[in-house]
Amino acid sequence: MTAPQRFAAFLRSPHHAWLALLTLGIGLASASVPGMIAAAAAYALGWIFLPDLRWFREWARRRSEAAGAAASAETRARFDEERAKTYAQLSPAGKSAYDRLARAAEEVRSSSGGSDSPHAGRLGQLAWTYLRLLLTRETLHQFCQKEKSPDIEREILEAQAEVEALETRSRSAQERGAPEDAAATEKILQSKRSRIAGLERHLDHVRKAEADLALTEAEIERLFDAVRLIQADIMTRRDPDTLGAEIDRTTAHFHRTQDWLRDLEFDRTSPDIPDELTAAVSLQIEP
Repeated sequence: MTAPQRFAAFLRSPHHAWLALLTLGIGLASASVPGMIAAAAAYALGWIFLPDLRWFREWARRRSEAAGAAASAETRARFDEERAKTYAQLSPAGKSAYDRLARAAEEVRSSSGGSDSPHAGRLGQLAWTYLRLLLTRETLHQFCQKEKSPDIEREILEAQAEVEALETRSRSAQERGAPEDAAATEKILQSKRSRIAGLERHLDHVRKAEADLALTEAEIERLFDAVRLIQADIMTRRDPDTLGAEIDRTTAHFHRTQDWLRDLEFDRTSPDIPDELTAAVSLQIEP
């Protein structure tokens, strides 16, 4: 703990409260100038020497460790809660898919040293990313089932045909000298053109969702196959160096997948979970 940290801890400590009471408090109670000067001097000396005493440094260290442990436990509880909520939103097929990967990844982690393994955090990240991908796939699939690009393309073509017919009608009205009919037709045209612009934006949105769905499915397959490959390596070679290299290779593109998920409007899960946290939790989730 640095000197500024010790002074900050001392300021918030009961030791400081007692120092102030026994020096400044008594000095004020004396109601004499010499007494108040002596009290202020004693208070200042306390600030100089007490934060640097061994027993106070030990007290501050224990307090800091306790606060860190409490914060870590709270963070882990929040993460466990979020994982459980994400898992609960999956369909039975999605839960079964996650359970298969979690069992395989847990076996790999156990074979490489458990939660103390240098690979534990990355395997936890893999399982969390896989869970997020499964929920994203189901959300995208539901959206794409409801909003199909061929149907929107047909609506656009129909609307464009209506616009062409209205444009012909507007020109005809102008040619025969009927400005009121032409003006009324132009208002309808504006509405139809605005609808086409909206449909085109919607089509772009749906096409992006369809592309995201295809990418999500490919990533799900890649991660599951990678874990099965690592599992096979453990059963055949049991080589720690090979295991580490394979895990490194599998997780090498995590940042890219996580960045993509972070920007995906269909993903509402926490993207930035530290390795220390994912290493400490069980990969399998109790329903």
